[in-house]
Parts: sequence; C-alpha cells; structure tokens
Amino acid sequence: MKALVVYGSRYGTAAEIAQEVARVIKDEGVEVDLEDTQGIKDCDVSPYDLVVVGSGIKIGKWTSKSLKFLKDNRSSLANRKVALFVSCGAANEESSRAEGQEKYLDEVATENLINEPLSTGLFGSVYDPEANHGLMFKMVNRSVRKNLQKQGIDPSKRLDYRDWDEIRTWARGLVDELKNEA
Repeated sequence: MKALVVYGSRYGTAAEIAQEVARVIKDEGVEVDLEDTQGIKDCDVSPYDLVVVGSGIKIGKWTSKSLKFLKDNRSSLANRKVALFVSCGAANEESSRAEGQEKYLDEVATENLINEPLSTGLFGSVYDPEANHGLMFKMVNRSVRKNLQKQGIDPSKRLDYRDWDEIRTWARGLVDELKNEA
C-alpha cells in the first residue's frame, strides 16, 4: 500500500500536521510520500491507494494550491481513497467546530471531490502573538487578544491548539480503513 500526503501551509501549522500524519502512516507500515503544494506542478495520483490533502485556513479559505490540487486531480481522486484535513481557529473551541467542519471540510469535499472522502480531520491552529501575518492579522488580533484575556489566557504567549493525540489517532484510523478495504 502507498499513500500521498499533500498540504498547503501559509505559516507552517498545517505543514507540521501533514508531517505528523505522514510519519504515523509510515509507522503503520504504509509507504508514504509527503508533498507541499508549493512544489507540485503535475502530480500523478495513480500509484497511491490513499491521498490525504490538507490546508491551513486563513480568512476562511483553504490555500489556493491545495484547492488547485483537488480540482486538477478531481477525476483521478474518484478512484482513490481520499482524506481531507484542515488546521483552523474554528477547531479551537467546541462552539465553532460544527461550523468549521461544514465550511472547511464538508463544503470543500462536495465542491471538489466526486466521491465522499474516507475521512476528514478538523484540527486546531496556533496563535502566535509575535507572528507577522499582515494587516488583516493585526486587525483581527486585537479582538483575539481581548477574547483570550476574557478567558483568563495570557495573549502574549504562543498557544498551540492542535491535539497531537487526536491527529495521530486520525492518521492511524486512515490506515485501518485502508487495510480493511484491501
């Protein structure tokens, strides 16, 4: 069995998740290739039994190259097991998880895949007050800082909302599904 993990990441959060997913898949005995969408021009998905596609979310959007990968390979992916994941702020709080699942995973799958994905993973983000993510981040960061303070959280510290055990369990589940269908 062979898997491809493809990701788009603006600030490295989704890249780190993709690396961990690939590592877990490999540890489970599946050959795996890991690709950043920044370096992909044409990608033949035919050698892969499983294709995992992930993205970071910024201002409510997947990275353009991750979406392009899905669109360019739409018909080829119909013959593969496909899983999608995102790293986003909607996963940081239980109250926004359902909306994040629908908007960033379910809608993207419906618009870009022929078949339903094998699985989807909605994973948390990283808040880094020292990050320089542009003007929009600065504007949004003011309200994020106030919200963190209201929760009793120090907004001057980096916060990693990713649940690494959840990510590893999800990746193992992909391999289990793949092996069960083999």
